[in-house]
Amino acid sequence: MLFTNSAAIVTDAFRHGRVGLGLGVNQIAAAAGFLVGPVVGGLLTAISWQWVFLVNVPLGIAGTVWGILRLREPVSLPAKQSFDWIGSLTFVFGLGSLLLAVSLAAFPLISISYVYILFACAIVGLVAFYAVERRVAQPMMDFKLFMDRLFAYASAARFLNSLARGAVLFILIFFLQGPYGLDPLSAGIMMAPFGAAFMLVGPVSGYLSDKHGSRELATAGLLVSAIGLLGLATVVSATSYWWLALYMILMGGGSGLFASPNTNAIMSSVPPEKRGMASGINVMLMNTGSMLSIAIGFPLVLSRIPVDVMFHVFLYGGGMSGASLANFETGMHEVFLVSFAVTLVAAVVSFQRPSQQSARLGCGME
Repeated sequence: MLFTNSAAIVTDAFRHGRVGLGLGVNQIAAAAGFLVGPVVGGLLTAISWQWVFLVNVPLGIAGTVWGILRLREPVSLPAKQSFDWIGSLTFVFGLGSLLLAVSLAAFPLISISYVYILFACAIVGLVAFYAVERRVAQPMMDFKLFMDRLFAYASAARFLNSLARGAVLFILIFFLQGPYGLDPLSAGIMMAPFGAAFMLVGPVSGYLSDKHGSRELATAGLLVSAIGLLGLATVVSATSYWWLALYMILMGGGSGLFASPNTNAIMSSVPPEKRGMASGINVMLMNTGSMLSIAIGFPLVLSRIPVDVMFHVFLYGGGMSGASLANFETGMHEVFLVSFAVTLVAAVVSFQRPSQQSARLGCGME
């Protein structure tokens, strides 16, 4: 709810060729959270892991009160709105079954027969969802949006980028606490180059996308991220941290270069009354890609090391050696190479989109 509506509000608030700048500034908040979160999480874990969750309670209350007092609708909403109950229920049933099936296939906790049942439920739910959305007057997801090439290609690039990098940051945390032997707090601090690069590049790329369009910037960001991933595929426990930091900077900077222009393209390609829907699709594709990435990537790494070693590394850090170390590094390199290949595909897809200026002229939006 928070991510989806914030992008829509920012897009409505920053008009007249300044949407990219607004989205870039908004991106600072996410990057700042990424920088502060692991450090605070490491400190709290040293006290008790339960506090990682409890600390969100006062923050959530404060944010809710602030939102009620300060946030306003920047545009007039269309009249006679109706909620798409059937479409929403079939979507949640279909996509929820799919993600649960993939997760349980990656981390076997129940009989495989139940996983097959979940896959069948996913097919039934998503087919029913598509059929409903094609007929309902006010659909939750208007598939006509994908007829716009700018929206379709930018959305596909968003999904592929999330699929490529969703598991990377989690695996890096494991790497820093395992092969590098750091405690959770130190590992969180060592992740700072990624968030710092993301935060610094985001507003600049958003501003530039207002001036020059999104295609070249977003594609360049994916290529820079690909270089960082290729570098990470060479990292071992003996690698100097400065090389690791450089690769994280390339990944973070590339992600920042991609995110604002790509979101600008998605949000600027739809009429104002569809911006909430477009933002929802964008966030759904991002989160779905990230979940699939974790479900695919983690088994390649964690299935090769004993469960007790995995939990000790995650909760306390303290290093890894012998066969566990060799197996972890092999699996980590495989994940990063797969992410590198997917990122290259995302770059090709991103470059296929029309320029933002020609898309606006073609649809007569501005």
